[in-house]
Amino acid sequence: MTLQQLAGKAGTSASALHRYETGWDRFEVATLRRIAMALGAQLEVRLVALESPTHEKPSAASLVNVLQPLFWDKRLVADDLASHPVWVLSRVLAFGNADQVHAARAYFGDGAIRDAIDRRGMDARTRRYWNLVLDGDNASPGTQ
Repeated sequence: MTLQQLAGKAGTSASALHRYETGWDRFEVATLRRIAMALGAQLEVRLVALESPTHEKPSAASLVNVLQPLFWDKRLVADDLASHPVWVLSRVLAFGNADQVHAARAYFGDGAIRDAIDRRGMDARTRRYWNLVLDGDNASPGTQ
């Protein structure tokens, strides 16, 4: 089946399917469900707890290097981490990949993440997601 044929069956575009094929990780579950149905498959989404944090607290310089791709409009510098943590975290939580999020979480801590998600301007979907993540991490054993 060509991308165009699958796109037609799934009700999406061939370019969206191409992005998924090449590792794009910004997707809608509803779109994935339609793709699975078009392929005669069932979509299964699982959230698996991390064994233990593997990231030590990075230095400010190394965190800037990891996060710089998220700051297309301004060159991120180490001083931004201390003077504008909410701005930095808002960008990371909304657009960061797993490595960027882990590094920022190790550097700033969950308290700073809670501050960032509670600020005006954070979209509701991102806020709900991070509240679930942080509440899940704090749940007592047996309740997750």
